[in-house]
Amino acid sequence: MVAVDEEARPGPSRRTVLQGAGLLVALTGVAGLGAAGCASPEGPDELEGPLTAARSDAAAASAAAAAFPELAARMAPLADARRAHADALAAEIRRARPDRAPAVDAPPPTVPAPASAAAAVRALRGSLESARQAAGTVALTTASYRCGLLASVAASCAGLGVVLA
Repeated sequence: MVAVDEEARPGPSRRTVLQGAGLLVALTGVAGLGAAGCASPEGPDELEGPLTAARSDAAAASAAAAAFPELAARMAPLADARRAHADALAAEIRRARPDRAPAVDAPPPTVPAPASAAAAVRALRGSLESARQAAGTVALTTASYRCGLLASVAASCAGLGVVLA
């Protein structure tokens, strides 16, 4: 083997070039992650629609249970489940988008008493179906860690709709 004089070669060594390239890639990745984590998207969070639907469904189920005691046994678990959905969605929005806290912490909607027990059940079944579809649609386009939450909400809405049938 022939010894090569490192000082005789023009320019930096291969090791120096590779170390510099690795450092550049690492710094670019860290800077990109930092910018992505600090940037706050404009407008509402994509989970605010499912959050509003969950709060509305919980309020509607509570109103129906209060207006029609014969529905209380079916409506109470539905209201509890949709409140749990709202709490989980609100927690995720607060975590990811602290700037949206005022919208997330708004009081739940007031819902008028339904005209009849059958109308209340029909309205809630329709609302649960809409919530299922909306959560499923957002789940297809959102980040993977949010997809699980939305898929769970969609599956629960489907099950709750069947229970109301």
